[in-house]
Amino acid sequence: MTLDYTRHALARMAERGISRKEVEETLLNPIRKVPADHGRTESQGFIERAGKKQLLRVLSEGQSVVLVITVVATSKFEKYGVSL
Repeated sequence: MTLDYTRHALARMAERGISRKEVEETLLNPIRKVPADHGRTESQGFIERAGKKQLLRVLSEGQSVVLVITVVATSKFEKYGVSL
């Protein structure tokens, strides 16, 4: 799998302190994949920040070449259908 990132995704990653490695790990080994609008996919995984577990949500499109659209980290697990 080849990864490419939108400028928006790179900006959000920089703002939120999310590494490319964390994004790649979530795309390769998601805890869950959810269909999103416009044929995109939301891959979900866990990251840790300040000793607390967070849900990493990676919105992407494509198969062999994956374009990362945006990246979000949240502690609102139930809102996104994930239980600990």
